[in-house]
Amino acid sequence: MAANANAALYADVLCYYEQGINTNAGYDTPENAVSVDGETAPSGLVSLGSWSDNPDTGNGYTTGLLLGFSTSIANGDGDDLYVHGNAFSGWGEYGYIEVAIESSGSGATEDGWMDEDFYLIKPSNYDELPNDPREAAISINYFSESDIGYADVYGDSEYVDIDNAIDMEGNFVSLSDIAYVRIRTVTDDSAGVFGYYTTEINYVEALNGAAAVPVPAAVWLLGSGLLGLVGIRRRTKL
Repeated sequence: MAANANAALYADVLCYYEQGINTNAGYDTPENAVSVDGETAPSGLVSLGSWSDNPDTGNGYTTGLLLGFSTSIANGDGDDLYVHGNAFSGWGEYGYIEVAIESSGSGATEDGWMDEDFYLIKPSNYDELPNDPREAAISINYFSESDIGYADVYGDSEYVDIDNAIDMEGNFVSLSDIAYVRIRTVTDDSAGVFGYYTTEINYVEALNGAAAVPVPAAVWLLGSGLLGLVGIRRRTKL
């Protein structure tokens, strides 16, 4: 038997924050993107810095921001997540988005992501890119405001459908739910007088509620009154 737990509406677990290069000063506090109770949207911003890779951090640990939901989020119909940045029309600082489940079924924890596989939310312009954004930086010239599947872009680009998750070979994967969301800036290009392009994140919101989670048999029996009846029968036999 399964029951729907109450979902955290906003990501409420900070798993890690590894700054890229050229992080915007004053926006390097990752807690600013984490909901304190899962029900209140954070009001701050976190700058991820430009695309970079740190060879000293193993196990898939890369630059960027990794947030989690303490209650796993269901893959429902249509868009499942909203990744809110601070973009405005005519200006975007593209960040690619990855998602992962929590295989224990208990929701995200600070270090639970370490043994999970992450899957890229396939951008609408993926087939036009010179390489997979997980492998190397891409020039900002490859992106436009109409591209879907990125963070910190104006319009509908920040809405995420988990059905668009792909593995490293570009194959779509089927995920019933996710607990982790990782975001990285796609480019290390200069932004001229504005410095460098660096994705900024305000919060990650769940749109479809919690995933169905198993209820232990003893809990179900207790809730239904059957456990009490079992106890009565045992006492009667004694």
